[in-house]
Amino acid sequence: MIEQFKVTLAAWATAAQRVRTLLVQLRGRGATGADDQAEGFDGVEVVQPLGLRVRPVLRDSLEAFAVEYGDERVALFLVDKGRRTGAVEPEAGGVTLHGLAEESAVVYIRASGAIEITPKAGQNVVLAGGVLSAARTTDAVQAVIDAVAAGGITAPPGGGPCTLTAGDVTLSGTITGAGAPNVKA
Repeated sequence: MIEQFKVTLAAWATAAQRVRTLLVQLRGRGATGADDQAEGFDGVEVVQPLGLRVRPVLRDSLEAFAVEYGDERVALFLVDKGRRTGAVEPEAGGVTLHGLAEESAVVYIRASGAIEITPKAGQNVVLAGGVLSAARTTDAVQAVIDAVAAGGITAPPGGGPCTLTAGDVTLSGTITGAGAPNVKA
C-alpha cells in the first residue's frame, strides 16, 4: 500500500551508513494541525533515478509517497505542490529541470527540440568550470597579432592588397571583447 507523508527532515546518508542515498524523516498526516503528533518514521530511504541526485528544500508543502515492505518503508518519490515565484511551466511536450530553491533557474527542453538554459537573474551559466566570458558571434572583438614567422607578408608601396610568400605563417595573439556577461567557458 502506498501512503502519503509529510517530510520533516532530509539529509544525505553518512559515510558510516555506507550507502549513497537521501534519507528523510516522515510524519503521517494527523488531524488538522496535529501532524507533529502523528506517527513518524526516521531514516527512510528515497528512491532516486540513476544519474540524478536531489536534496529537497524543506517546506510545509513537501510530501513523500512511501511504500512499506517488511518492517521498512521506502519513499518512492517526493512532491512539492507549492508554486514559487518565477517558476516556468513547460508547454505541451516540453520538459523543465528547475532549481528547488530558485525555480526560475531552468534547463528547458522545448517541444520543438530547442534547449534553453536560464540561470537566476544575475547568476552565470558556467561551462566546464570556465571563468572567461564566452564570445557571441555579434560581440565586437579585437585581434592583436604578436608574431609573424617563417614566410613573409609583403605590402606594396602606397598600400593595397598584401601578398604572402611561400612558407608557413604563424600568427599568435589574443582576441579580446566583452563577450556574454553571464556565460563562462
